[in-house]
Order: sequence, then structure tokens, then C-alpha cells
Amino acid sequence: MNNKEMIAQSLSMLQIAWSTDMTKERFKLYCTMLADINPVTLTQAVANVINRCKFLPSIAELREECSALSAYVNAHEELPTPQSAWERVIKCASTYGYEHGLEHLDGLTLKCAKSIWSSFNPLMGDEYNEASCRAQFIKQYEQEEKREMHRQRMANSIKDNHVLLKAREKAEKEQAMIMSGQKQIEMTRAGNLVEVAKETKPVDLNEILDNADIPEKGKALLRQAIGG
Repeated sequence: MNNKEMIAQSLSMLQIAWSTDMTKERFKLYCTMLADINPVTLTQAVANVINRCKFLPSIAELREECSALSAYVNAHEELPTPQSAWERVIKCASTYGYEHGLEHLDGLTLKCAKSIWSSFNPLMGDEYNEASCRAQFIKQYEQEEKREMHRQRMANSIKDNHVLLKAREKAEKEQAMIMSGQKQIEMTRAGNLVEVAKETKPVDLNEILDNADIPEKGKALLRQAIGG
């Protein structure tokens, strides 16, 4: 049995459970749109939604169930809730202090804690407002959580599309070059932003030797060695 047949077999339970809603055309669409999912995972996801849903689940709902199953099977850690993340921030701040608290945080919690960490600075005195800090932290955490879920969903959607994967890898490499200073963004005369290789000034060894704090005799020997 090939993969296409296994996908169809996994989805056949939907035809039985919702025979009037699952037309032949809709069944073909489901098979096409879910063809990239592992048939074993899909079979279990279909069984799960049949037990839970009163109406025929959409393709999106089936994908969400498959993603949840895959995350659980692969032991991917779930993100802590905003409240539990905030409680961890407070604990680290009180236990390790302003100077070292951030060292004991990680992931999304660390990223969001950085934006409000200055509030724990003892030099702030009575200006610290826990309710305000908590509200700011939780708001940012929820926004970052949505971005992370969107990023994971996009990553899963292109995992078998080699063209899009290559394009993503290229974009990540170029972004890394910009961050490291190897590339820079400039504006053309037409007003468009373009990425260009950053010009680097060649090293002038003679200039370095001229400014070096060593005897002239030593400088002369070094110039002979480098052909200067």
C-alpha cells in the first residue's frame, strides 16, 4: 500500500462517521491537502476528532490535531502559561537578584523578561510597580507566543516543499550576514531597500607598524619579513 492509499484509508473513517457531509469531491480534497502527514499520526488524529467533534472537522482542525499529537509523541515541551512564566520571573528576581536573575531564565520567558528587568534594579527604589510589570510581561508573552506558534505552523507546512525550504535557508543565511555586519541594507535612488555586501577596509600592515610601540629596529625587521 503506497502513501496515497494509506492517507485515504486513514480518512475513510470520516466517510463512515459523516457520510452525508463527506462527498467524493470533499474526500479527494482532504486526501490531497493532508497527503504530507504521516498516515499513522493522521489515523490517530481522525479517531480523536471523531470522539470529540459533533460535526465534520475541517482540514485545519485535523492539521491542528496532528500537530498536537506529533508534539506530544516527540516530547516537545509545551510553552508555560503566561502566568506561570511570570511567577518564574518573580522567583528568579527574588532568589538570584537583579544582577544574576536573567541567567536562570530561558526561551520565551527570558526574551519577555528582558523588557521589564530594569524594574528589578534596586536603584529604581519605590518606582517598581508589580501590577504594571506583570501586565506588560503577560501582554508581550502572549504576542510572542502567537508568533512562535505561527512560525512553527509555517515550518511544518513547508517541511516537504524543497523549493520553499531552500528559499527559507537562503533568507536565514542572508539575515545572519546582516546581523554579523557582513551585509548592510542600503536605499537605491528609486527608494527601494536592497542588501549589499559591506565594504571592508583592507588591513594596512605598514600603518599598524608605524603606530606600534616597538623599537625602530624591530619595525624594520618586520617590514622586511612582510615585504614592506
